[in-house]
Amino acid sequence: MLVGKDLGAIWRSKGTRALLMLLPALLSVGVPLLYSVIISLLPLEGDLSFPPKLAAMLDNPEGYGYRQLWMGAFTTLLCPLLFLCIPIVCSVTAASQILVEEKKSGTLTTLFLSAMDARSLFHAKVTCCTLLSVAISLLSFVAFAITVSVADVSIGAPYFLNFEWIVCLVLLMPVIALFSVVFVSWELPRVQTSGEAMQTMGYLLLPLLLLYLVQFTGIFRITVPFLLGLVLLLAILTVLLFNLSSRQFQPEHFLAQPPED
Repeated sequence: MLVGKDLGAIWRSKGTRALLMLLPALLSVGVPLLYSVIISLLPLEGDLSFPPKLAAMLDNPEGYGYRQLWMGAFTTLLCPLLFLCIPIVCSVTAASQILVEEKKSGTLTTLFLSAMDARSLFHAKVTCCTLLSVAISLLSFVAFAITVSVADVSIGAPYFLNFEWIVCLVLLMPVIALFSVVFVSWELPRVQTSGEAMQTMGYLLLPLLLLYLVQFTGIFRITVPFLLGLVLLLAILTVLLFNLSSRQFQPEHFLAQPPED
């Protein structure tokens, strides 16, 4: 019942609903589609070449032209960044709506006075935000896979799916979604509005942006062992933050705060 109420609150908020629908569509379909169109318009003749450092980071680059290699570099080296931004955005947006907005409106205070204990209430809200974020991310990946597969076939580029993508989809994406929700819940006593909570998105996106943009320069390559290590690190941090957030998610931290008009 609580999860259904929270999902209904997210759906009734036009701004939240639009953000959860439009931004994943832009990142998973809009940007790859625009890039593939631009790549397909590149001239076949001329002195254009592909950077050797980037070519060395691709799987089996031999036999492809620079147009195909640029498409392969985009889908292999940069698109995982776009995809992993989706669970962060969705998790922070959902958590801001059903945690911070309920705190601001006083609904959270009412829930604390119900028969449900604080720990169960916290678990239900974290589960709701995480599952919603994972579901949107999976749908976004399906849309992305269809878009990029058509582009790869039309351009003749190597197929994008590899072991790094599988690790990102199966392991890293759910962990990032959960970590982002727990991060917002950890900040809950210190933020007063959903706008302040949304600002925490920057702390989560910046390390990811730096990591993948540095890779795109050809300095290093994100590999499966690196991703597995990142999953383990985030899992440990998530457990620690989850326990801290669960302990501070108590009525005495919120009952004394009157709802804002």
